[in-house]
Amino acid sequence: MAKQDFLGFDPKEVHKYEEEYFNFQQSKEGFDLTFYGNWQKDFGKLIIELANLKSNPGKEWQAVLDVGCAVGLNLRAIDELGIFSRLIGIDISNYLIDMIPSLHDFGSYAEFHATPSHDLSMIDDKDIDLIIATQMLEHIIGDENLHKTMEEFNRVLHSDGKILIIVPIVKEEVTTEAGEFDSLHKINCTSKWWSKVFSKYFKSESFKARITFKKSELKPDRNGEKNFYEEYPEWEVFRLIKK
Repeated sequence: MAKQDFLGFDPKEVHKYEEEYFNFQQSKEGFDLTFYGNWQKDFGKLIIELANLKSNPGKEWQAVLDVGCAVGLNLRAIDELGIFSRLIGIDISNYLIDMIPSLHDFGSYAEFHATPSHDLSMIDDKDIDLIIATQMLEHIIGDENLHKTMEEFNRVLHSDGKILIIVPIVKEEVTTEAGEFDSLHKINCTSKWWSKVFSKYFKSESFKARITFKKSELKPDRNGEKNFYEEYPEWEVFRLIKK
């Protein structure tokens, strides 16, 4: 079965297929969503490198929010760096959130919630120092939910906080049809399209972040020659701050 035909599932009812999608990725695609190794550790380092926390000298970085955290791999990698005192992960999948305690030994400073990205009601205003959303926003169904997500990001982000977003992009066409890489990629758009959406809510530091991405020495394979940018040319990086 072609990937775009992912088990014939209706994307509007994706929440019903949490376990099936997980098993599909594990068995059919050979992609282990729970594996934690050097790729995951170095991707966590890359997130922090791209966020450029050093540009806020003297700031105490307290809370990081991973939107679409799945089983918590990004937060585990970030936790090992010892930067943040609070870790918050959200994902629409109850199934994935419920797996986290059996996979990672997070302390009481970590919390996880099964909720869509447009409902961050469990988080107070201006409570988050860094929001990360990697390979997540493209799964949102409907412009309304995307814009509600941006409104929630703006509400919970601290006045001097940052947002780090990575999405797959296409070069020319803008579409909401099934994606090239995953049938659950519902937004398959250009970098310019994403920039226009983000500019309604935030200022952009994306140009500088992309230079860092291109020059980064971090690699998906520590023994390989390609860095993350060279290995995943379809990824686009956006670093955003409050207006």
